[in-house]
Amino acid sequence: MKLIRLALLAILVAAGLIAVPTTAMAADPVFQMPIPCGLRWTTATHSGHNPKEKLDMVDPGGNTRGTTVLAAAAGRVSVSTFVADAGNMIVIDHADGWQTRYLHLDRRDVAVGNEVAQGAPIGLVGNTGSATTGAHLHFEEKQNGVVKQVMFDGHLVPITWSYGEHFETSANCSGPGDSKFWVDTFADAPGYASPGVEPSTGTLRKGTSYVYCRVEGPVVRVGDSYNKWWLKTDLDVGPANQYVSAYYLSRWGNDEAKDNSGRDIKNCT
Repeated sequence: MKLIRLALLAILVAAGLIAVPTTAMAADPVFQMPIPCGLRWTTATHSGHNPKEKLDMVDPGGNTRGTTVLAAAAGRVSVSTFVADAGNMIVIDHADGWQTRYLHLDRRDVAVGNEVAQGAPIGLVGNTGSATTGAHLHFEEKQNGVVKQVMFDGHLVPITWSYGEHFETSANCSGPGDSKFWVDTFADAPGYASPGVEPSTGTLRKGTSYVYCRVEGPVVRVGDSYNKWWLKTDLDVGPANQYVSAYYLSRWGNDEAKDNSGRDIKNCT
């Protein structure tokens, strides 16, 4: 009887009357917020978004511009370019026809064809292109070319029309981007093999750079400004894993050592 059933099944399959699955369905990516671990930002859409599922996000504390943008999921960069309305734009292709799009960036740090892990740094939040409301990150999730309501960490992000109505906290915590903190410096900073110990080993150029962690060391004091923190980084001119004074940070005051997002830079272990 079993042989008869198997023979009948084979006839039905051959005739195309029933299908036998050959592979499991691909799992959809679990997207994370495209900003560093622990940051809490407010999200919204607006009337200019078509469809309304497109998402803008800002830091309610005012430290939006210059924040590191992270890949929401692992994938391959399919677009990295500047266009008039979107400004600096990156598109990442993911499994099962999914894409994520990141617009109005200050800077793009990946090229077409790059493979990125979830949490990998891909650029900095900015205000390029036709953005007229100040620095913000425009983010989209698409499947097979259709914009979907954004999901972070397995839950839908509510569609709200004004900032301050809804907040999300990033759980994008395990990728390579969480090991670096992006900072702005107002002048070239001398680097040292140990905090403040001469001779200088090189220079960290003025502008946006990454640092790894901070340690306390000799206080650098110029007039009324001072800072006890030293930041471990790779120098632009000179070796890696050197120290520069947090006195050179553009955005923060005395004895503060925060990144461009307002996070305390972690202590070196």
